[in-house]
Amino acid sequence: MNRYAFVRFNYSKPFNKVLRIVEAEETPTFIPEEAGLSNGFWVDITANPAVQVGWKGSNLTGEWIFSEPTFQDLEKDVAQEVLELLNTADQWLMLNPLQYKVDLGVATPAEGAQLLAYKQYCVGVSEMKKQSGYPYTVTWPVAPF
Repeated sequence: MNRYAFVRFNYSKPFNKVLRIVEAEETPTFIPEEAGLSNGFWVDITANPAVQVGWKGSNLTGEWIFSEPTFQDLEKDVAQEVLELLNTADQWLMLNPLQYKVDLGVATPAEGAQLLAYKQYCVGVSEMKKQSGYPYTVTWPVAPF
């Protein structure tokens, strides 16, 4: 049985990141759900049992090197994720102009509640630095859209 790590490769992220580790006979071919729209690679880490989910992975010399991310690496990773989540939320609101409906007095109670949930989500995402485990552990709010 071999040990494989799925390493996220995404130019918009500050570093390549181990997203999942599995044990298998052969190199897995699926893309883990947590990879989202990112690309990635399955890397055999059988000889390196210390590798953990969340670690940095780099391959500058043709050989994969893994290390724990620094505080600064994690801060950059969280900051980039915040920008991406808020951008997605902003795009959703452009297609669902709930604030305009509320301002014009034509919003249904459900739409008013949805706008409130949207605003709470945006505040939650933007206040990641206030969480007690930041940036080592971050609990992301669930998008209401």
